Amino acid sequence: MINSRHIEIFYHVFNEGSLTRAAKVLNVSQPLVSKTLAYTEHKLNLKLFVRHARKLKPTPEAEILFKHAMEANKQVATFKNIAMNLVSNPSSIINIGCTPSLGLGLLPEILSQYLKVAPATKFNIVNLQSADLEEQLRELTFDLVICFNPNHSDLFNRVVLHSGSLVLIASKNNPLKQPVFKLADIKDEPFIKIKNLPRSSTKNNLDEILKKINVSVNWIAETETMQVAKALVEKGTGLAIIDDLSAKVYGENISIYPTKPSIGYEICMISNKEKPLSVDAQSFINYLSEIKNVPSI
Repeated sequence: MINSRHIEIFYHVFNEGSLTRAAKVLNVSQPLVSKTLAYTEHKLNLKLFVRHARKLKPTPEAEILFKHAMEANKQVATFKNIAMNLVSNPSSIINIGCTPSLGLGLLPEILSQYLKVAPATKFNIVNLQSADLEEQLRELTFDLVICFNPNHSDLFNRVVLHSGSLVLIASKNNPLKQPVFKLADIKDEPFIKIKNLPRSSTKNNLDEILKKINVSVNWIAETETMQVAKALVEKGTGLAIIDDLSAKVYGENISIYPTKPSIGYEICMISNKEKPLSVDAQSFINYLSEIKNVPSI
């Protein structure tokens, strides 16, 4: 019978092209790798590799199986990661994942308020993009995650911390004439595109919304972070659209304009129902679940 270990060894031999290198990656002996691979070929009744010079060359059958081995190996790695994170005595340090912009704006306000209530609490904060945060929460890496518009999942508890709107920002040295910016007018302006801009509460991203109203964007720069977009806007390079909460954080040298139509979003706290939590982590989650409004920035 083929099991996950046989697939793992096949995967690494394919990747390394050598029994010796695969054994080194797996931290096992080369004879064990050779024996396991021979057993796998016997059970599958397939030749998986042929020796070519000093390397093992995969057969066409191995090329096909490798695509499936990649997925199986990923699932095994996820299983191991979850098992490692399932500790019987959870740490008293609260592990929080959040997006970079929220790590600069909302999260410091929340933590400063909570530390007045529980001053001995300790936090470990990791900044990632929303999709990566949700993936790692599934693997029980974090006690909780704070991010924009998370996907609904039966695995997660979900609490809305803040609802807001995306806004347009412009340089204070070159303010716009109208108090509200019509998205249809964006085609006439140089625009700075943010790759990880929060999706709207309807799960549409800005590109999809602009497409619906038949607007093409003259974007002159693209960036992954709001900080870079804000710095470019300050210099008068172009306009950008960001969430209103981040706009307040970065708003020292920029002008802020609501958009028409308005694009809403939510900031949520999510936690994994399967994650064992320390008393400190559960207390902090309870605090976030009970507050009516997050601290204003």
